Amino acid sequence: MESLNIVQVTPFFGSKSYGGTERYVSHLSEELVKRGHHLDIFTTKRSTKIPYQTYHENMTVHRFYSPWNVFGINPACFMLHKMLQLGDVDVFHVHSYIYFTTIQAALTKLIRRIPMLLHVHGGVGRPPYKTGFLKEFAKLFFDYTLGRFVISQADSIASVSDYDASLLRETVHSNPERITIINNAIDPLLFTEIEPVYSKECIITFVGDLEPWKGIPYYARVVQRVLKRTNKAVFWFVGYGSLYDSLKTRFENEKRVKIFGAIEHSQVPEILAQSNILIQPSFWEGSPTTIIEAMAMGIPVIGAEIGDIPRLLENGKSGLLFKAGDEKTLETLILKSIDDYESLVKKALNARPRIRSEFSFEKITDKIEQLYFNLASRKNE
Repeated sequence: MESLNIVQVTPFFGSKSYGGTERYVSHLSEELVKRGHHLDIFTTKRSTKIPYQTYHENMTVHRFYSPWNVFGINPACFMLHKMLQLGDVDVFHVHSYIYFTTIQAALTKLIRRIPMLLHVHGGVGRPPYKTGFLKEFAKLFFDYTLGRFVISQADSIASVSDYDASLLRETVHSNPERITIINNAIDPLLFTEIEPVYSKECIITFVGDLEPWKGIPYYARVVQRVLKRTNKAVFWFVGYGSLYDSLKTRFENEKRVKIFGAIEHSQVPEILAQSNILIQPSFWEGSPTTIIEAMAMGIPVIGAEIGDIPRLLENGKSGLLFKAGDEKTLETLILKSIDDYESLVKKALNARPRIRSEFSFEKITDKIEQLYFNLASRKNE
């Protein structure tokens, strides 16, 4: 197949401790470069000392200074002028619909008429947790103004989550035929298969942002109660966020709780390999990469019944589910899992082949590449 000139627009790219969307874009970019495509990555930077451009084989990274993140998640930057100056582009691949980077990409598409693939990585609809009036109003206002504009400019929409795709279909934002499910993905070579066992201590791990929408406040209360009821449980928190300091204070004298802070993603497979259970207590998710990573290794998962987590866990066939925020049920599931660990491991091992097959970057890139060719073919019509 012919090579394409592809522009990927993403709020964050290539940092040492990066989130699910950033990992997705990084691995996808590597795979596309291997296949001979040329990429321009438009993203942000937090320091003026970081160069504007860096060059790699078949890939140029353009970084635009962002002095702050609005609401802690949306980097404020200006890149429209450089997008409009781009040479020949076959496809715009824009990641997530809620960012300033996305809005500028949509404006470029409107002016330059470049075929645009919008990749939704979560954040669809109203936040299903208490955020405060200002944040909730801002989200609703965005969805029905700029969000609607962004989605209207997309020639094709890819969603990592079937749940988010359903929300999109139920709104006035898009035509259902434009939406394709393209799963989150992992590199199976990085997340090798293991046989989870424990003897004296059962290590229960959370990996992600230490933020309210991740369910950290109520999960911390569950952790405290479980620690009192059994001496077999050990809890690890891997990640950083606004609740990091309060967690450190809460558990500073508890030897069976370890708070790692931010780590490089290359360390995640090693941490998961030492873990017995992965916990995902979020209120809001699309299709969590951390669950896919754990399941690819054969590590049991206990997850909140939100987003695509029920699909990943096959409604309880491949792991355990509970209602987000239900502290009592989560506490019970953790204690039962420690006492009957073998049955939970059996579920995880049975699910592992499906995850390693359906959620590999090689398979996902095949689907995305086909979307690119379909979009690029429209360019000359």
